[in-house]
Amino acid sequence: MPAPKAAAAQTLIGVDVGSTHIKAALVVPGSGVIHVARRATQTHLVRGGGAFHRPDELLAAVSSAIAECVASAGARAKPVAIGIASMAESGVPVDRRNLPVGDILAWHDPRPERQAAWLERQIGAAPLFARTGLRPEPKYTLPKLLWLREQKAADFTRLRHWAGVAELVALDLTGALATNASLACRTLAFDVTKRAWDARLLAMASLEPDEMPEVLPLGRAVGGLTAGAAARLGLPRGTPVAIAGHDHMAAALGAGVTRPGDALDSMGGAEAALLVTEHPVLVDEVRRTGFSTGCHAIDGLAYVSGELPSSGALVEWFVDTYLAAAPAVRADGAARTGRVGRVGQSASEPPDRYAGFVALLDQAGPGPVEPIVRPYLRGRMAPHRDPAASLEFEGLRETHNLVDLAAAVIDGTAYHVRWMLDELSRVTGTPLDHVKLTGGGSRNRRWVTAKAALGPGRLEVVRTDEAAALGAALVAGVAGGVYGSIDEALVDASPFDRVTAPPSVRARYDAAYLDRWLPAVVSRLRQTGNS
Repeated sequence: MPAPKAAAAQTLIGVDVGSTHIKAALVVPGSGVIHVARRATQTHLVRGGGAFHRPDELLAAVSSAIAECVASAGARAKPVAIGIASMAESGVPVDRRNLPVGDILAWHDPRPERQAAWLERQIGAAPLFARTGLRPEPKYTLPKLLWLREQKAADFTRLRHWAGVAELVALDLTGALATNASLACRTLAFDVTKRAWDARLLAMASLEPDEMPEVLPLGRAVGGLTAGAAARLGLPRGTPVAIAGHDHMAAALGAGVTRPGDALDSMGGAEAALLVTEHPVLVDEVRRTGFSTGCHAIDGLAYVSGELPSSGALVEWFVDTYLAAAPAVRADGAARTGRVGRVGQSASEPPDRYAGFVALLDQAGPGPVEPIVRPYLRGRMAPHRDPAASLEFEGLRETHNLVDLAAAVIDGTAYHVRWMLDELSRVTGTPLDHVKLTGGGSRNRRWVTAKAALGPGRLEVVRTDEAAALGAALVAGVAGGVYGSIDEALVDASPFDRVTAPPSVRARYDAAYLDRWLPAVVSRLRQTGNS
C-alpha cells in the first residue's frame, strides 16, 4: 500500500511597502517568517525640492517580491492569501480605467507646504486636529490634492479615485479599491471619531467621499487576484488580497501591540513611538506637543504617536561623514584608511560603513558618555515640534574620539525617545509599564542597552525584524480563512525577549537624562521660543 501523502502546509504572504525598501515575507502560521524578499523602493528627486515614486517601478518591485516568496514556498505550500501594508501619505490619482495618473507623490515631498498653510488659515490648526487628529502639514494627502489641482491640473481632472500606496498595490492585483482606517486617517480628510471620510474637508479639494477608497474592516479581503495578476505571481486566480494598514500599525499587529496601554518603539530611518488607546485622544495638549492621534488597524482601537525624524538616518549621516574612508577602528577610536561594505552585500558592491560604526560601539562599553547630542538632523516633530531644530553636540573635549561620538549619537536618540514616551504617558494619562521594540536598530546591542536603562517600564525586544510584513500576513490569514478572527491571528504575533540593564547602568543613564540631557534640550526650547 502506498504511503499517504503529507498534507500541504498553508502559507501566507505579508507585504510591507516602505519608502526605502519593499519587503514580502512568506509566513507559516504557528512558525513565523521563513523567507523575506527585498527590493529597493525607487525614489526620484525633483530639482529644488520634491520626491516621487513611479507607479510602474513600485508595482513591478512588489510583484517581483511576491513572486519570489511564491517560488520559495514551492508547489505544495502555495500561499493562500496576501496582506498589504505600506507607508502612509503617499498616493496618486487613479482614472476611470483604474490606472494611475502621473507619479506617486512621496510622503516627505515638501512641495504642498503652501497648501497646508492655506488649510490652516481657512480652518485653523485646532479645529483640523479635533476632526482628523493631525496638524496641517505638507506630507498629508489633502494638501497634496490641493497642490495637484493647482500644479498638475491635467492629471487632477482625470482623477476618478485617489489611491494610497497599499490601495494601489491591491488595485493592481485585484481590480478593486479599498483601504483600512489606519491609512485613511493619515490623509487629513478623515474623521477619526466617526471613522469615515469628511465630506467638508474633501470638498476643499473639489472631491467627494465616493472618490476615496472604501474603508473596510480589518481582515476583509479587498478582492481576489485577477487572472493577469495570478499568472504574474504564480498563484491561483481569486487568491484573497487584504489591506493590513499603515506600516507602523501593521508592525504593531506583528509585535502584538494591540491593547490599550501597549506601547511600541519602532526603529528605522525615523523612529516612531506610539501608545494604543481606546479612542482618539483629541485634546489640544496632544496637538500642541507635536503628537498625532488616529485609528489603529484593529477596528475600535486608536493610538497617539510621535516621531523622531532622524534616528537610523542620524547613524547613516555619522557613518557617511566620519567613516566613509574608515574600514576599521583602532583601539583608541581613531579611524584607519580604506572603506567598509554594507551588511549583506557582495564584495563587488559598495562597502559597508555600518560595520565600522558597530566596531566603535563595541569599544564604547556601557554608557552613558559625556558629550550630549541633540539628535535633530531633520528637525524635531515631537515633543514640541520645531522643524528648524538642528543636530548639536555639546560638551566635546579634545580627549574625545570617534568612539565617544558614536556612543553619544546612540545615547542622544535614546534620550529623545525616552522624552517622547514620557510625554505620551503624560498627555494621555497612561502609565507605561512596558514598551515593545522593533526594527533594524533593535539588533544593535548598545542601543538596546541604552533603551533598557532609560525605560520607562520594561523593554521587550520583538524577535522578528519584519514585524510589519508579519502583521500583514496575519491579516491575510483572516481574509483567507486560515484564522477565524483577528484575535485568533494575533496568537501568532512575534514572540519577544525582555531586556534589562544592570542597576548601576540604569542609575547612570537616569542621572544623565534628568540632570544633563533634558535640561539642555529644555533650555534650548526656551531660547527658541518653542517651549
